[in-house]
Amino acid sequence: MQTETEQKTSTSTSLTERLISLISSVIEPMGFEVVYLEVQNQRQRLLRLYIDRQDLKAQSADDKRGGITVDHCADVSRALDEPLEKFSEIDSLFKGTYELEVSSPGVDRPLRLEKDYVRFVGREARIHVFRPLSAEEIANADYQSKNPRQKNFLGTLKGFENGKVLLSVSTGGDTGSAGKSAKGKKTGHSKTKTNSAEGPNGDTRPDLVVAIPLPLISKANLEPKFDFDSDEDAVEIEL
Repeated sequence: MQTETEQKTSTSTSLTERLISLISSVIEPMGFEVVYLEVQNQRQRLLRLYIDRQDLKAQSADDKRGGITVDHCADVSRALDEPLEKFSEIDSLFKGTYELEVSSPGVDRPLRLEKDYVRFVGREARIHVFRPLSAEEIANADYQSKNPRQKNFLGTLKGFENGKVLLSVSTGGDTGSAGKSAKGKKTGHSKTKTNSAEGPNGDTRPDLVVAIPLPLISKANLEPKFDFDSDEDAVEIEL
C-alpha cells in the first residue's frame, strides 16, 4: 500500500507524464523529443523543458554529431507558446502565471525512459529512489542487507530488464555517499577510475549488479564524463 507521500508523488508524476505526452505531440513533428520536464512552483513558477533531437535516438552514447542549439530551444519555445495555454494540466500545476524555459540535456543528461537506460549502457549514472528498496525489489539480497537504507546509487549502467534498471555498483560499500569509494576518497573525475573496490590485501573485488524498479526512481542523471589529455591541460567534457 502506498504512503500518503507516495500517493501525492504518483499523482504529480501522472500529471507531468500527461503534459509530456501533450508537449511531445507538438514538438515531435519538428524533429525533437522530450528528455525531461521539471516543474517548480514555489518561489519561482517555472516549467523547464529539456529536449533532444529525434535523429540522435539511434546514435550511440559516444556519438558527438549534432545536438541542441540555442536556435532549437527558441524554435520549440515559440511553437509551445500558444498550445500550452490550452492544456488544463498547466492550470493544475501552476494555477497562475509561469515561465517556460527550454534547454539542452546538458552534461548530466536526465534519464527518464527505458530507452534512455539502454542507449547509455556503459556510462556512469547517479540514480535516486523514493525510498529504500527491499531485497526482492533490488534483486540482490546480500547487497540490500549491507545497505538497507540506501536511496542514492552511483554506478555503471548495464541495461534494462523486466521493468528494472540494471546498475553495476561498487562492492566497497554504500554508493549513496556522494560517490565515495570504500576508502572514503572521491571517485570523481580523475584520470583513472574504476567501479571496483580494493580489498584489504590490495586485491580487486568485482562489482555487484543491482536492479532498480523504474517506477521507484525519483531522479536519474548521467555522471559527466571527463577525458583528460595526458600531454595538455585541456579537458574534454562528453555530452
